[in-house]
Amino acid sequence: MKFIFLTVSVVLLTSSMTYAQETDDISSAIYDAIETNPEVQANWHTFYAAKHSLRAAKAGNKPTVDLVANSQYKDRNYGSDTEFSSNDVEVVLTQSLYNGSKVKHEVNRFRQVQMVRYFEFINSVENTARETALAYLDVQQYQALVKLANDNLNTHEKVFSQIEESVSAGVSRAADLEQINGRLALSESNVITDTNNLYDVSARFLRIVGRQPKDNLQTISTQGIVIAKELPVILEQTYRTSPAFFATMHNIEAEKIGVKTQKSNYKPQLDFVARYGSQSRDQFGLNNTITEGSVGLQFRYNLFRGGRDKATIKQAQEQVNVAKDLRDKTCRDVRQNIQIAFNEYTTSNRLIPVLNQHKLSSSRVKTAYKDQFDIGQRTLLDVLDAENEYFESSRAYIDAQYRQKQALINVLAEIGILVKSLNVTLNNLPNINDLEKAHIQSDIQYSCPKN
Repeated sequence: MKFIFLTVSVVLLTSSMTYAQETDDISSAIYDAIETNPEVQANWHTFYAAKHSLRAAKAGNKPTVDLVANSQYKDRNYGSDTEFSSNDVEVVLTQSLYNGSKVKHEVNRFRQVQMVRYFEFINSVENTARETALAYLDVQQYQALVKLANDNLNTHEKVFSQIEESVSAGVSRAADLEQINGRLALSESNVITDTNNLYDVSARFLRIVGRQPKDNLQTISTQGIVIAKELPVILEQTYRTSPAFFATMHNIEAEKIGVKTQKSNYKPQLDFVARYGSQSRDQFGLNNTITEGSVGLQFRYNLFRGGRDKATIKQAQEQVNVAKDLRDKTCRDVRQNIQIAFNEYTTSNRLIPVLNQHKLSSSRVKTAYKDQFDIGQRTLLDVLDAENEYFESSRAYIDAQYRQKQALINVLAEIGILVKSLNVTLNNLPNINDLEKAHIQSDIQYSCPKN
Protein backbone atom coordinates (compact mmCIF):
# COMPACT_ATOMS: atom_id res chain seq x y z
CA MET A 1 0.00 0.00 0.00
CA LYS A 2 2.83 2.36 0.83
CA PHE A 3 4.47 1.54 -2.51
CA ILE A 4 1.28 2.44 -4.40
CA PHE A 5 0.99 5.73 -2.48
CA LEU A 6 4.64 6.54 -3.21
CA THR A 7 4.18 5.77 -6.90
CA VAL A 8 1.12 8.00 -7.14
CA SER A 9 2.94 10.79 -5.30
CA VAL A 10 5.90 10.61 -7.66
CA VAL A 11 3.62 10.66 -10.68
CA LEU A 12 1.71 13.67 -9.35
CA LEU A 13 4.94 15.48 -8.49
CA THR A 14 6.40 14.75 -11.92
CA SER A 15 3.22 15.96 -13.58
CA SER A 16 3.22 19.21 -11.58
CA MET A 17 6.89 19.78 -12.37
CA THR A 18 6.26 19.18 -16.07
CA TYR A 19 3.38 21.65 -16.02
CA ALA A 20 5.54 24.20 -14.20
CA GLN A 21 8.26 23.79 -16.78
CA GLU A 22 5.76 24.34 -19.60
CA THR A 23 4.26 27.43 -17.97
CA ASP A 24 5.82 30.82 -18.54
CA ASP A 25 5.09 34.32 -17.24
CA ILE A 26 6.35 37.76 -18.13
CA SER A 27 8.26 38.22 -14.85
CA SER A 28 10.44 35.15 -15.36
CA ALA A 29 11.00 36.06 -19.02
CA ILE A 30 12.13 39.61 -18.17
CA TYR A 31 14.31 38.34 -15.33
CA ASP A 32 16.01 35.80 -17.61
CA ALA A 33 16.49 38.41 -20.34
CA ILE A 34 18.11 40.94 -18.02
CA GLU A 35 20.34 38.30 -16.45
CA THR A 36 21.67 37.14 -19.83
CA ASN A 37 21.30 40.12 -22.19
CA PRO A 38 24.80 41.25 -23.33
CA GLU A 39 23.78 44.91 -23.67
CA VAL A 40 22.45 45.03 -20.11
CA GLN A 41 25.56 43.31 -18.80
CA ALA A 42 27.79 45.74 -20.72
CA ASN A 43 25.95 48.73 -19.23
CA TRP A 44 26.21 47.13 -15.79
CA HIS A 45 29.99 46.88 -16.06
CA THR A 46 30.20 50.39 -17.55
CA PHE A 47 28.30 51.73 -14.54
CA TYR A 48 30.67 50.06 -12.10
CA ALA A 49 33.64 51.31 -14.12
CA ALA A 50 32.29 54.85 -13.58
CA LYS A 51 32.09 54.21 -9.82
CA HIS A 52 35.75 53.18 -9.79
CA SER A 53 36.63 56.25 -11.89
CA LEU A 54 35.02 58.43 -9.21
CA ARG A 55 37.15 56.77 -6.54
CA ALA A 56 40.23 57.31 -8.70
CA ALA A 57 39.39 61.01 -9.09
CA LYS A 58 39.02 61.42 -5.32
CA ALA A 59 42.50 59.98 -4.87
CA GLY A 60 43.88 63.21 -6.33
CA ASN A 61 43.31 64.92 -2.99
CA LYS A 62 45.25 62.31 -1.07
CA PRO A 63 49.04 62.12 -0.64
CA THR A 64 51.21 59.88 -2.75
CA VAL A 65 54.14 57.91 -1.40
CA ASP A 66 56.79 56.65 -3.80
CA LEU A 67 59.71 54.34 -3.19
CA VAL A 68 62.54 55.13 -5.60
CA ALA A 69 65.55 52.78 -5.80
CA ASN A 70 68.56 52.99 -8.13
CA SER A 71 71.51 50.74 -8.77
CA GLN A 72 74.20 51.94 -11.18
CA TYR A 73 77.76 51.32 -12.30
CA LYS A 74 80.10 54.29 -12.79
CA ASP A 75 83.40 54.60 -14.64
CA ARG A 76 85.15 57.97 -14.25
CA ASN A 77 88.64 59.46 -14.56
CA TYR A 78 88.73 61.36 -11.28
CA GLY A 79 88.57 60.63 -7.57
CA SER A 80 90.09 57.86 -5.54
CA ASP A 81 87.71 55.26 -6.99
CA THR A 82 87.41 55.38 -10.75
CA GLU A 83 85.14 52.33 -11.09
CA PHE A 84 82.42 51.43 -8.63
CA SER A 85 78.76 50.47 -8.19
CA SER A 86 76.42 52.61 -6.15
CA ASN A 87 72.97 51.98 -4.73
CA ASP A 88 70.46 54.43 -3.35
CA VAL A 89 66.90 54.28 -2.12
CA GLU A 90 64.51 57.14 -1.37
CA VAL A 91 60.94 57.53 -0.06
CA VAL A 92 59.07 60.56 -1.39
CA LEU A 93 55.76 61.85 -0.01
CA THR A 94 53.87 64.39 -2.09
CA GLN A 95 50.67 66.14 -1.01
CA SER A 96 48.91 68.54 -3.33
CA LEU A 97 47.99 71.76 -1.54
CA TYR A 98 46.56 73.64 -4.48
CA ASN A 99 45.98 72.54 -8.08
CA GLY A 100 43.58 75.15 -9.37
CA SER A 101 40.60 73.09 -8.13
CA LYS A 102 41.33 70.57 -10.87
CA VAL A 103 40.78 67.57 -8.61
CA LYS A 104 37.58 69.08 -7.24
CA HIS A 105 36.20 69.56 -10.75
CA GLU A 106 37.24 66.05 -11.78
CA VAL A 107 35.45 64.56 -8.76
CA ASN A 108 32.29 66.53 -9.60
CA ARG A 109 32.57 65.51 -13.24
CA PHE A 110 32.81 61.83 -12.40
CA ARG A 111 29.84 62.18 -10.05
CA GLN A 112 27.87 63.31 -13.09
CA VAL A 113 29.38 60.55 -15.24
CA GLN A 114 28.34 58.00 -12.63
CA MET A 115 24.76 59.29 -12.87
CA VAL A 116 24.94 59.11 -16.66
CA ARG A 117 26.03 55.48 -16.52
CA TYR A 118 23.37 54.71 -13.91
CA PHE A 119 20.53 56.06 -16.05
CA GLU A 120 21.96 54.40 -19.16
CA PHE A 121 21.92 51.10 -17.29
CA ILE A 122 18.33 51.64 -16.09
CA ASN A 123 17.36 52.58 -19.64
CA SER A 124 18.90 49.37 -20.97
CA VAL A 125 16.90 47.42 -18.36
CA GLU A 126 13.69 49.17 -19.46
CA ASN A 127 14.45 48.57 -23.14
CA THR A 128 15.24 44.92 -22.53
CA ALA A 129 12.02 44.55 -20.56
CA ARG A 130 10.19 46.23 -23.45
CA GLU A 131 11.74 43.93 -26.07
CA THR A 132 11.01 40.91 -23.90
CA ALA A 133 7.39 41.90 -23.36
CA LEU A 134 6.88 42.60 -27.06
CA ALA A 135 8.47 39.28 -28.03
CA TYR A 136 6.39 37.55 -25.34
CA LEU A 137 3.19 39.09 -26.74
CA ASP A 138 4.18 38.17 -30.31
CA VAL A 139 4.66 34.52 -29.34
CA GLN A 140 1.38 34.54 -27.43
CA GLN A 141 -0.45 36.18 -30.34
CA TYR A 142 0.80 33.73 -32.97
CA GLN A 143 0.11 30.80 -30.68
CA ALA A 144 -3.50 32.01 -30.60
CA LEU A 145 -3.54 32.59 -34.37
CA VAL A 146 -2.13 29.13 -35.07
CA LYS A 147 -4.86 27.59 -32.91
CA LEU A 148 -7.50 29.69 -34.67
CA ALA A 149 -6.12 28.73 -38.09
CA ASN A 150 -6.11 25.04 -37.15
CA ASP A 151 -9.72 25.24 -35.97
CA ASN A 152 -10.63 26.92 -39.23
CA LEU A 153 -8.79 24.21 -41.17
CA ASN A 154 -10.63 21.46 -39.27
CA THR A 155 -13.97 23.06 -40.16
CA HIS A 156 -12.96 23.26 -43.83
CA GLU A 157 -11.88 19.63 -43.80
CA LYS A 158 -15.24 18.56 -42.34
CA VAL A 159 -17.15 20.59 -44.94
CA PHE A 160 -14.92 19.21 -47.69
CA SER A 161 -15.67 15.65 -46.57
CA GLN A 162 -19.42 16.35 -46.49
CA ILE A 163 -19.44 17.93 -49.95
CA GLU A 164 -17.24 15.15 -51.29
CA GLU A 165 -19.78 12.61 -50.06
CA SER A 166 -22.61 14.68 -51.56
CA VAL A 167 -20.86 14.87 -54.93
CA SER A 168 -20.26 11.11 -54.88
CA ALA A 169 -23.94 10.59 -54.13
CA GLY A 170 -24.92 12.97 -56.94
CA VAL A 171 -26.55 15.47 -54.60
CA SER A 172 -23.98 18.29 -54.97
CA ARG A 173 -22.20 19.56 -58.03
CA ALA A 174 -18.50 19.00 -58.79
CA ALA A 175 -18.03 22.78 -58.95
CA ASP A 176 -18.94 22.99 -55.27
CA LEU A 177 -16.21 20.49 -54.52
CA GLU A 178 -13.67 22.55 -56.48
CA GLN A 179 -14.70 25.69 -54.64
CA ILE A 180 -14.34 24.11 -51.22
CA ASN A 181 -11.06 22.52 -52.34
CA GLY A 182 -9.67 25.98 -53.11
CA ARG A 183 -10.83 27.32 -49.77
CA LEU A 184 -9.34 24.31 -48.02
CA ALA A 185 -6.00 25.08 -49.66
CA LEU A 186 -6.26 28.69 -48.47
CA SER A 187 -6.97 27.59 -44.91
CA GLU A 188 -3.97 25.25 -45.07
CA SER A 189 -1.90 28.21 -46.28
CA ASN A 190 -3.07 30.23 -43.27
CA VAL A 191 -1.91 27.48 -40.92
CA ILE A 192 1.49 27.26 -42.62
CA THR A 193 1.95 31.05 -42.62
CA ASP A 194 0.99 31.50 -38.97
CA THR A 195 3.14 28.53 -37.93
CA ASN A 196 6.11 30.05 -39.74
CA ASN A 197 5.44 33.41 -38.09
CA LEU A 198 5.31 31.66 -34.72
CA TYR A 199 8.70 30.11 -35.47
CA ASP A 200 10.12 33.57 -36.35
CA VAL A 201 8.86 35.29 -33.20
CA SER A 202 10.05 32.33 -31.10
CA ALA A 203 13.53 32.76 -32.59
CA ARG A 204 13.37 36.45 -31.66
CA PHE A 205 12.28 35.48 -28.14
CA LEU A 206 15.28 33.15 -27.92
CA ARG A 207 17.65 35.94 -28.97
CA ILE A 208 16.29 38.40 -26.40
CA VAL A 209 15.58 36.12 -23.43
CA GLY A 210 18.24 33.50 -24.04
CA ARG A 211 15.86 30.54 -24.07
CA GLN A 212 12.88 29.21 -25.97
CA PRO A 213 9.38 30.31 -24.88
CA LYS A 214 7.29 27.76 -23.01
CA ASP A 215 4.17 26.27 -24.53
CA ASN A 216 1.84 27.88 -22.01
CA LEU A 217 2.33 31.65 -21.71
CA GLN A 218 0.38 33.35 -18.97
CA THR A 219 -1.52 36.51 -19.88
CA ILE A 220 0.17 39.82 -19.15
CA SER A 221 -2.22 41.58 -16.81
CA THR A 222 -2.62 45.29 -17.58
CA GLN A 223 -5.87 45.92 -15.71
CA GLY A 224 -4.24 47.80 -12.84
CA ILE A 225 -2.08 49.97 -15.12
CA VAL A 226 -3.47 53.46 -15.66
CA ILE A 227 -1.92 56.12 -17.88
CA ALA A 228 -2.99 59.68 -18.52
CA LYS A 229 -5.60 60.26 -21.19
CA GLU A 230 -3.92 63.39 -22.56
CA LEU A 231 -0.70 63.28 -24.58
CA PRO A 232 0.83 66.50 -23.08
CA VAL A 233 0.39 65.05 -19.59
CA ILE A 234 2.21 61.86 -20.59
CA LEU A 235 5.00 63.86 -22.22
CA GLU A 236 5.40 65.94 -19.06
CA GLN A 237 5.65 62.76 -16.99
CA THR A 238 8.12 61.24 -19.45
CA TYR A 239 10.51 64.19 -19.25
CA ARG A 240 10.52 63.82 -15.46
CA THR A 241 11.04 60.05 -15.29
CA SER A 242 12.68 58.88 -18.55
CA PRO A 243 16.12 57.37 -17.79
CA ALA A 244 17.28 58.06 -21.35
CA PHE A 245 16.46 61.75 -20.97
CA PHE A 246 18.09 62.05 -17.54
CA ALA A 247 21.23 60.37 -18.86
CA THR A 248 21.59 63.13 -21.47
CA MET A 249 20.95 65.86 -18.90
CA HIS A 250 23.66 64.57 -16.56
CA ASN A 251 25.96 64.18 -19.55
CA ILE A 252 25.60 67.91 -20.28
CA GLU A 253 26.54 68.73 -16.68
CA ALA A 254 29.55 66.40 -16.87
CA GLU A 255 30.83 68.09 -20.02
CA LYS A 256 30.31 71.57 -18.52
CA ILE A 257 32.44 70.59 -15.55
CA GLY A 258 34.98 69.20 -18.01
CA VAL A 259 35.47 72.77 -19.29
CA LYS A 260 36.27 73.94 -15.75
CA THR A 261 38.74 71.07 -15.39
CA GLN A 262 40.65 72.16 -18.48
CA LYS A 263 40.67 75.80 -17.36
CA SER A 264 42.44 74.68 -14.17
CA ASN A 265 45.59 74.16 -16.24
CA TYR A 266 46.01 77.95 -16.33
CA LYS A 267 46.40 78.06 -12.55
CA PRO A 268 49.55 77.34 -10.50
CA GLN A 269 50.17 74.18 -8.50
CA LEU A 270 51.55 73.98 -4.99
CA ASP A 271 52.72 70.67 -3.48
CA PHE A 272 54.11 69.66 -0.13
CA VAL A 273 57.10 67.33 -0.67
CA ALA A 274 58.94 65.26 1.96
CA ARG A 275 61.93 63.05 1.10
CA TYR A 276 64.13 60.64 2.97
CA GLY A 277 66.78 58.48 1.33
CA SER A 278 69.99 56.52 1.72
CA GLN A 279 73.05 56.27 -0.63
CA SER A 280 75.87 53.72 -0.60
CA ARG A 281 78.35 56.36 -1.89
CA ASP A 282 78.74 59.96 -0.78
CA GLN A 283 78.96 63.00 -3.04
CA PHE A 284 82.65 62.40 -3.57
CA GLY A 285 82.15 58.82 -4.69
CA LEU A 286 83.64 57.38 -1.52
CA ASN A 287 82.30 54.12 -0.16
CA ASN A 288 80.49 55.85 2.65
CA THR A 289 76.75 55.33 3.28
CA ILE A 290 74.90 58.60 3.79
CA THR A 291 71.30 59.48 4.52
CA GLU A 292 69.39 62.65 3.72
CA GLY A 293 65.90 63.97 4.42
CA SER A 294 64.10 67.10 3.29
CA VAL A 295 60.73 68.80 3.74
CA GLY A 296 59.49 71.67 1.62
CA LEU A 297 57.02 73.24 -0.77
CA GLN A 298 57.15 72.93 -4.53
CA PHE A 299 55.55 75.66 -6.67
CA ARG A 300 54.88 75.16 -10.36
CA TYR A 301 53.32 77.54 -12.84
CA ASN A 302 53.28 76.73 -16.52
CA LEU A 303 54.22 79.66 -18.76
CA PHE A 304 53.87 78.05 -22.17
CA ARG A 305 52.62 74.68 -23.39
CA GLY A 306 52.41 75.24 -27.13
CA GLY A 307 48.73 76.28 -27.10
CA ARG A 308 47.65 72.91 -25.72
CA ASP A 309 45.56 74.33 -22.86
CA LYS A 310 43.60 76.64 -25.13
CA ALA A 311 42.92 73.79 -27.55
CA THR A 312 41.70 71.43 -24.82
CA ILE A 313 39.33 74.10 -23.49
CA LYS A 314 37.88 74.58 -26.98
CA GLN A 315 37.55 70.81 -27.30
CA ALA A 316 35.73 70.58 -23.96
CA GLN A 317 33.36 73.38 -24.99
CA GLU A 318 32.51 71.52 -28.19
CA GLN A 319 31.80 68.41 -26.14
CA VAL A 320 29.20 70.45 -24.24
CA ASN A 321 27.55 71.30 -27.56
CA VAL A 322 27.62 67.64 -28.56
CA ALA A 323 25.95 66.68 -25.27
CA LYS A 324 23.23 69.29 -25.83
CA ASP A 325 22.62 68.00 -29.35
CA LEU A 326 22.29 64.46 -28.01
CA ARG A 327 19.78 65.70 -25.46
CA ASP A 328 17.75 67.37 -28.21
CA LYS A 329 17.84 64.14 -30.23
CA THR A 330 16.65 62.16 -27.23
CA CYS A 331 13.83 64.67 -26.71
CA ARG A 332 12.70 64.22 -30.30
CA ASP A 333 13.00 60.43 -30.19
CA VAL A 334 11.06 60.17 -26.93
CA ARG A 335 8.38 62.55 -28.16
CA GLN A 336 7.97 60.63 -31.43
CA ASN A 337 7.87 57.23 -29.73
CA ILE A 338 5.38 58.41 -27.13
CA GLN A 339 3.11 59.98 -29.75
CA ILE A 340 3.11 56.87 -31.93
CA ALA A 341 2.57 54.47 -29.03
CA PHE A 342 -0.10 56.65 -27.40
CA ASN A 343 -1.99 57.04 -30.68
CA GLU A 344 -1.78 53.28 -31.25
CA TYR A 345 -3.07 52.66 -27.75
CA THR A 346 -6.03 55.04 -28.02
CA THR A 347 -6.89 53.76 -31.51
CA SER A 348 -6.83 50.16 -30.30
CA ASN A 349 -9.09 51.09 -27.39
CA ARG A 350 -11.64 52.40 -29.88
CA LEU A 351 -11.23 49.46 -32.24
CA ILE A 352 -11.50 46.61 -29.74
CA PRO A 353 -15.23 47.08 -28.88
CA VAL A 354 -16.09 47.44 -32.58
CA LEU A 355 -14.09 44.38 -33.61
CA ASN A 356 -15.47 42.40 -30.68
CA GLN A 357 -18.98 43.25 -31.84
CA HIS A 358 -18.05 42.11 -35.35
CA LYS A 359 -16.69 38.86 -33.92
CA LEU A 360 -19.79 38.23 -31.79
CA SER A 361 -22.09 38.96 -34.73
CA SER A 362 -20.07 36.63 -36.96
CA SER A 363 -20.27 33.93 -34.30
CA ARG A 364 -24.05 34.29 -34.10
CA VAL A 365 -24.35 34.21 -37.90
CA LYS A 366 -22.17 31.10 -38.03
CA THR A 367 -24.35 29.36 -35.45
CA ALA A 368 -27.54 30.45 -37.20
CA TYR A 369 -26.30 29.24 -40.61
CA LYS A 370 -25.38 25.88 -39.08
CA ASP A 371 -28.87 25.54 -37.58
CA GLN A 372 -30.48 26.58 -40.87
CA PHE A 373 -28.31 24.07 -42.73
CA ASP A 374 -29.59 21.32 -40.46
CA ILE A 375 -33.17 22.05 -41.61
CA GLY A 376 -32.19 22.49 -45.26
CA GLN A 377 -32.37 26.28 -45.52
CA ARG A 378 -28.62 26.82 -46.06
CA THR A 379 -25.97 25.12 -48.14
CA LEU A 380 -22.62 23.94 -46.86
CA LEU A 381 -20.98 26.75 -48.79
CA ASP A 382 -23.13 29.24 -46.89
CA VAL A 383 -21.92 27.68 -43.66
CA LEU A 384 -18.36 27.94 -44.94
CA ASP A 385 -18.79 31.61 -45.82
CA ALA A 386 -20.00 32.26 -42.29
CA GLU A 387 -17.05 30.31 -40.92
CA ASN A 388 -14.60 32.41 -42.94
CA GLU A 389 -16.27 35.61 -41.79
CA TYR A 390 -15.90 34.45 -38.18
CA PHE A 391 -12.27 33.48 -38.80
CA GLU A 392 -11.33 36.88 -40.22
CA SER A 393 -13.20 38.79 -37.50
CA SER A 394 -11.48 36.70 -34.83
CA ARG A 395 -8.06 37.39 -36.34
CA ALA A 396 -8.78 41.13 -36.43
CA TYR A 397 -9.97 41.07 -32.81
CA ILE A 398 -6.91 39.15 -31.61
CA ASP A 399 -4.62 41.50 -33.51
CA ALA A 400 -6.26 44.59 -31.96
CA GLN A 401 -5.99 43.14 -28.45
CA TYR A 402 -2.27 42.51 -28.77
CA ARG A 403 -1.60 45.81 -30.54
CA GLN A 404 -3.22 47.57 -27.59
CA LYS A 405 -0.96 45.77 -25.11
CA GLN A 406 2.12 46.36 -27.24
CA ALA A 407 1.33 50.06 -27.48
CA LEU A 408 0.86 50.26 -23.70
CA ILE A 409 4.19 48.46 -23.21
CA ASN A 410 5.90 51.04 -25.44
CA VAL A 411 4.33 53.96 -23.57
CA LEU A 412 5.40 52.60 -20.18
CA ALA A 413 8.94 51.87 -21.42
CA GLU A 414 9.36 55.41 -22.78
CA ILE A 415 8.16 56.85 -19.48
CA GLY A 416 10.62 54.55 -17.71
CA ILE A 417 8.15 52.69 -15.48
CA LEU A 418 7.62 49.43 -17.39
CA VAL A 419 9.43 47.11 -14.97
CA LYS A 420 7.64 48.70 -12.01
CA SER A 421 4.23 48.59 -13.74
CA LEU A 422 4.57 44.88 -14.53
CA ASN A 423 5.49 44.19 -10.88
CA VAL A 424 8.76 42.58 -11.90
CA THR A 425 11.19 42.23 -9.00
CA LEU A 426 14.85 42.49 -9.94
CA ASN A 427 17.48 41.86 -7.30
CA ASN A 428 20.91 43.46 -6.99
CA LEU A 429 20.03 46.51 -9.08
CA PRO A 430 21.90 49.67 -8.05
CA ASN A 431 19.85 52.11 -6.01
CA ILE A 432 20.07 55.78 -6.91
CA ASN A 433 19.87 56.65 -3.19
CA ASP A 434 23.17 54.82 -2.65
CA LEU A 435 25.00 57.00 -5.19
CA GLU A 436 26.68 60.32 -4.52
CA LYS A 437 24.13 62.87 -5.63
CA ALA A 438 24.95 65.01 -8.64
CA HIS A 439 22.42 67.75 -9.31
CA ILE A 440 21.27 69.08 -12.67
CA GLN A 441 21.61 72.83 -13.01
CA SER A 442 19.23 73.12 -15.98
CA ASP A 443 15.47 73.17 -15.47
CA ILE A 444 14.12 69.99 -17.06
CA GLN A 445 10.75 71.69 -17.44
CA TYR A 446 12.15 73.77 -20.32
CA SER A 447 14.70 71.29 -21.69
CA CYS A 448 12.33 69.63 -24.16
CA PRO A 449 9.33 70.85 -26.19
CA LYS A 450 6.00 69.79 -24.74
CA ASN A 451 4.07 69.31 -28.00
